[in-house]
Amino acid sequence: MKRFLLVLLLVSALVAPAFAGAGLKKKGALLSNTPNSPRGGEVMGYCTQADLEAAYGADRIAGWSRLDPDTVDRAISSATAEIDGYLISGGYTVPLSGPPKNLLKYCVDIAAANLVISAGVLENDPGGKAVLEEAKNARHYLTKVAEGKFKIPGYAGGEDEVSKPPSGNVRVSSQRRLDLRGY
Repeated sequence: MKRFLLVLLLVSALVAPAFAGAGLKKKGALLSNTPNSPRGGEVMGYCTQADLEAAYGADRIAGWSRLDPDTVDRAISSATAEIDGYLISGGYTVPLSGPPKNLLKYCVDIAAANLVISAGVLENDPGGKAVLEEAKNARHYLTKVAEGKFKIPGYAGGEDEVSKPPSGNVRVSSQRRLDLRGY
């Protein structure tokens, strides 16, 4: 089952970005969020280039992307597709509208790791290994979400509804212990 999920995630991370922009580029439009979306930016994702720069510094992002904004956009799209793969496995409808802050952080971490790997700067950048470790932590959390062990805050049962506490009173009862000594 884990291998199937891994293959599904890898395929969605590689294929989804290619198909996501195919129809829009023919029309001459940029990939953009809807005007009502809480996520800003030019790329549809759970984070933006500004979020990456705020977390890791504009100089590092520029260096990792080799000053190519399309590289940053691809890293964000790939990270978003990977996160969506985990969320789909966990029963969520994607993309999440108004995603919680932890998904923004995980998207930033995974996108930064994508940039580090594509730039091949692990030997020259001591912070590159720390970036990969943060992405590993993000993937660990998202794996738990896909397995149903963790829930995305603010989303109940994989639906885009805000979680509400159960209504009604809770009753607790106990029974007399069964003594099996002597049998």
